[in-house]
Amino acid sequence: MKNFGLAILILAAGCSTSSHKASGKFHSAISPDDVVIYTFMPARAQIVGTVRVNSFYGATWQQASDDALDKLKIEAAKLGANGIVVNPPNDKASEGASLEGNAIFISP
Repeated sequence: MKNFGLAILILAAGCSTSSHKASGKFHSAISPDDVVIYTFMPARAQIVGTVRVNSFYGATWQQASDDALDKLKIEAAKLGANGIVVNPPNDKASEGASLEGNAIFISP
């Protein structure tokens, strides 16, 4: 029975889900490395969609949070967003690291 519990823990350690929903003007996909994280809506920003991620990756909540942030950037980049205004995180350990926010585009 101990091996079964260990197997579940190992499987859960690598799980994450993510999604995005476009709601604004379409932009071509960009590199996730070019997506900037914001805690407030910058001037001239246009919302292009919403992004959500839930991660159970890693042995600690911090590792799950870091993974979730990386996945959030990937989802925003698919929408062509060059920024994300992240909502306060969900820190319920039983639900992993849950992040969501508005994918935004700021004209250069």
